[in-house]
Amino acid sequence: MQDVDDGSTVTDYLPEERARGITITAAAITFPWANHTINLIDTPGHADFTFEVSRSLRVLDGAVAVLDGVAGVEAQTEKVWRQADGWDLSRLVFVNKMDREGAGFGRTVREIASRLGAKPLVMQLPVFEGGTEGGRFLGVLDLVDMTVLTWHLKSDRAAAVTTTALHANSSQSLVEEARVARTALIETLGELDDTILELYLRHEDPTNIPPSSIRMAVRSLTLQRAIVPVFCGSSLRGVGVQPLLDAVVNYLPSPLDRPVPSIVLAGEDKMRNLESVPNGVCALAFKVIHDPSRGPLVFVRVYQGSITRGMTLVNTRTRGKEKANRLLRMYADESVELDSIPEGNIGVVLGLKNTTTGDTIINKRPEPLFHLQPIETPPPVFIASVELDSLGEAKSVSDALAQLLREDPSLTVSTDEDSGQILLGGMGELHLEIARDRLVNEMGAKCEMSKVRVSYRETIGKDAFSRVEKAYEREIGGKLTKVALAVEVSSLDPSKPPQSPQRNRHHFWEFGNLIDVDLARAHGFDGLEPDEVLDALCAGARAVLQIGPSLHLPLHSVHLKFNELMAFENQTNYQSIATAARLATKEALKRAASSGESALMEPFMKVLLTVHDGDVGTVINDLTSARGGMIFSMDSTTATNEKQSSSATTTYAPPDSTYQQTTAYQSHMLTTIVARVPLKEMVGYSKTFRSLTQGRGTFVMTLEGFEKMTEQRAGFVQNEI
Repeated sequence: MQDVDDGSTVTDYLPEERARGITITAAAITFPWANHTINLIDTPGHADFTFEVSRSLRVLDGAVAVLDGVAGVEAQTEKVWRQADGWDLSRLVFVNKMDREGAGFGRTVREIASRLGAKPLVMQLPVFEGGTEGGRFLGVLDLVDMTVLTWHLKSDRAAAVTTTALHANSSQSLVEEARVARTALIETLGELDDTILELYLRHEDPTNIPPSSIRMAVRSLTLQRAIVPVFCGSSLRGVGVQPLLDAVVNYLPSPLDRPVPSIVLAGEDKMRNLESVPNGVCALAFKVIHDPSRGPLVFVRVYQGSITRGMTLVNTRTRGKEKANRLLRMYADESVELDSIPEGNIGVVLGLKNTTTGDTIINKRPEPLFHLQPIETPPPVFIASVELDSLGEAKSVSDALAQLLREDPSLTVSTDEDSGQILLGGMGELHLEIARDRLVNEMGAKCEMSKVRVSYRETIGKDAFSRVEKAYEREIGGKLTKVALAVEVSSLDPSKPPQSPQRNRHHFWEFGNLIDVDLARAHGFDGLEPDEVLDALCAGARAVLQIGPSLHLPLHSVHLKFNELMAFENQTNYQSIATAARLATKEALKRAASSGESALMEPFMKVLLTVHDGDVGTVINDLTSARGGMIFSMDSTTATNEKQSSSATTTYAPPDSTYQQTTAYQSHMLTTIVARVPLKEMVGYSKTFRSLTQGRGTFVMTLEGFEKMTEQRAGFVQNEI
């Protein structure tokens, strides 16, 4: 055992994790317990790293939700709980930090019912020096066996556990509450399990029902996701950990208890069961990390068959063959060699150079090919620019970014067409900060990251129009080049796209502008390829559209029309066409700008926000008043169904002085808001949004388009450009 506070935790092995005291990347450990093998994945808790949770839940059979006994059900707990619902995962709950002042076991049980919509089943009671409450935390009371487990601390760590009968040296309050809790446990099981109901009616005293029958019923109902068994302890002291691991073995599903994985055949959209394909190896690559000495380590979950060392595998996405050179069982950042990774297990394969997160790996190539249900990658919310120290570092930085993206597909890399900047997108500001630290410190990339600038545009006036006829003639290398053309420039209404082009008429959209070429009015181009002529015209126009005539910003909503094209035999080439198009377009735009007032345009984002009902008013007021946004729609849905909500009011929870009745069972509603907001006003919105929603909301932004700005707003922005 190690300590988060000391920066020595086994599963938090990255330097950034130990320095910050948080989990950033999911770490896998495989260990034996009670004659079983447990594959454990420790996932992050921060909202910025939700993709790590998502891709881990994709390959797991069950989950243990670790709750803070002081904080109770937190905002991120609700998000992760909904993610687990999406994969139909059975869960246990471990209420941690029961040794801390202010810890409330009963309050947390109530919140599991009211905020998560689950049916908690109390399996243990916390034991204190004062009985059910008050004094030092000593251990737990097992309501199945009706025994008290106490841990003896040695140097602040639990060294040994002692099991005693409930009535031996137990306080009267603990004995009385144990009877109430045991009765509640049996009654809850009896509502859902006929065998327990029959035993309950047969025995007058619920404490006489055999523990083996209770365990069988709890396991069955946990696998059905009808209940969520709740345990408690203090992981820092090692109190309650052994019973929790026993519960993992006793109540959570093994691979044999899970449904057959779903697959999609190539060329089809519908899902079907994996059992419908021929026997063989089938595994899902759910994570890739780069090791400096061993290369890419591909984490796989084997759903069928067994991967053996040296086996040739087929990636159903790339259709390429790769060899499993070595197999590893991971212990966070340490490993041991394996000869095989059996069905149902998690392991690491070395030698898969072209495999990424979400790829399906098989050992035979059936026709048609298929892939397992993929891992959805969320879109990036924020973007930062990557600035190279020098042009000579472009190759090394590009390689480092590619490596970073392979490890974390929730990051995205693109190049700004306007400025040539490399843009790195991520799930939040902390996410990008961690990516920067890894890029610079761990991978040695010589670059810096800064906040991205909002990419504004300029456009010509609504009624602006100009026509320029250009005859270009120049001697290059003793040879005369000559071409003549005409271009018309006018304003374009993005809401009214042009009709489909007629024969010999071609339309090209370039960053919100339309290039219109009429080859029907072209003469003398018989010796030239039409496609090459079109490319040359667009290249010349594109170069001018990047720098506007007034504000020197990229242009938007401009219509260019090339006509009256004249080539001269043996004197016209593609370079002369591009040059003539550039010169004519530049002059025409300058004339058009002078004939009508230029305008500044800004990007608008379509923002999809999901918030709890109580936060709707605050969020809408901030979007409309402070950020100049426009609300398009709102749609409310219940976060928990009626059956779950009603069960919250009948849930047993032990006495808890930290519980406030006024915060009891409330029906939580989720409201989806669709808004349209200027991108400039959304920079840094993540922190504000989390504050407004207490961290319980989510939002996604996508670029919707550009709009002209008011004179007042344009004047303010021009001072920043």
